[in-house]
Amino acid sequence: MNKFKRFIITALVIVLCIGTFTVTSSAAQYGSYFDSVLQFAHGMYYKDFVDKEALIAVLKGLFGSFDKYSGFFTPEEARANDEVLNGNFVGIGAGLEEYEGFVKVIKIYSGSPAEKAGLMEGDIITAVDGKSIENMDAASVATLIRGEENTVVTLTIKREGAIKEFSISRGKVKIESVQFRTEDDIIYIKIESFSVGTAKEFRAAMDNADKNDIFKVILDLRGNTGGYVDEAINVARRILPKGIVTTLDYKSDEFQDSVFYSDGSHRDYVVAVLTDENTASASEIVAGAIEDSGIGILIGQKTFGKGIFQQTFSILTPEAYEKYSNIYGADYVSTIQWSGYFGIPVSQDEILGVVRLTTGYYTTPKGRIIHGIGLIPAIELPNSTHPNGVDLALLSPLSNTEDLRLQIYNKEVYNAEGVLKALGYLKSTPDMSFGQETVDAVKKYQTDNGLKVTGIIDTQTRDHLNKSLITLRNANDKPYVKAQEVLGIFKNYNPQKRR
Repeated sequence: MNKFKRFIITALVIVLCIGTFTVTSSAAQYGSYFDSVLQFAHGMYYKDFVDKEALIAVLKGLFGSFDKYSGFFTPEEARANDEVLNGNFVGIGAGLEEYEGFVKVIKIYSGSPAEKAGLMEGDIITAVDGKSIENMDAASVATLIRGEENTVVTLTIKREGAIKEFSISRGKVKIESVQFRTEDDIIYIKIESFSVGTAKEFRAAMDNADKNDIFKVILDLRGNTGGYVDEAINVARRILPKGIVTTLDYKSDEFQDSVFYSDGSHRDYVVAVLTDENTASASEIVAGAIEDSGIGILIGQKTFGKGIFQQTFSILTPEAYEKYSNIYGADYVSTIQWSGYFGIPVSQDEILGVVRLTTGYYTTPKGRIIHGIGLIPAIELPNSTHPNGVDLALLSPLSNTEDLRLQIYNKEVYNAEGVLKALGYLKSTPDMSFGQETVDAVKKYQTDNGLKVTGIIDTQTRDHLNKSLITLRNANDKPYVKAQEVLGIFKNYNPQKRR
């Protein structure tokens, strides 16, 4: 019997044991049976198959049967999963959408190759590497632009009527998971997910609040399905007073239950946390900790209720398993066990794949188990709506005293276009470029609201747009409006500054 057959038999035995037998049943007890099953498959199936592929299928079936969060992944699949969770990819770092037969740049990611090359939001891409992209959809154009790291792609773009070419070296792009802005005496922070670097980004937002003497926080966790637990814990540590953040309770005796604390070495804050039915897992760790600590309340909808956590384990190839088992007399299949017990640095070519496995549950600072239950907000309100696809919570009132006009490029333009888009005056996705479409939208808005029609956002038009933003929020984002109202109670509150 070859190595792969022995490995498959062992895995199949474990699958069988899940139902009516104990996991401690030996491979020898059922080995000959499953060896016969494998031989039967080889003999009867009309195509040949490779034992390694069968092994991977068995492992996928085994770990995938436990719950929807567990599974087995090949190294390639694991790397792809990591890229998604980490918010990293190779490209130029530009968001695209279709626009008048071509493709428009609607987002330039901070620090990206596109930003460094001088590409701007609002640029119209007409060709990629000299090939016209007229009438191509945005996804197909994105495929043309993507490629290997450190290779060059040349984009032909139209900007304000002029044709320009940009040669951009593809590189790693990090999508930030935290967005923040200040409005009056409140800082609004939205965390999209808990990926690598989220805690660092959150600390930067909170440092900005401290710099501006702001202690009122709207923390938006709506739609945040979770991510890395350690990132969530470090986010919570930056805002919680001294005390417990969460406790991780493991089933296995190979791991000690872990209690994580905040040292409270920062000023005090009051927090309104916005939640919905998709606020889950790592997000619930943060939301539950804020609620239990007494520094904030939850507003919105009941959270998802995922109070369990997963770990990843690299699994040895059959050859590596047999090699180390023969040398050390131990039957471990994960690299963490060989490293922890024997100090063996397993090489990458000795890894068959990665297992993601639910290994325990977490509790809130007050010991609450929320799995299957969720967190119920103190103030329950219907979910926000996004008129014409605009998330109103991400828009700031216009504050610039200078007029906004054609060819202006800044964040104020984005906020103005966001309001115009939400009201239906703008078709394109808001960006920071004041183009002709924006001029036309402003003129239509001015006409409908009895303002002087210029296509320029002057003081009068700016003030009117700010009133429109308030009206839109009141109609479409009641949780956000309620958070502002709740935090407004603390107008005369003087929190302790610990720094």
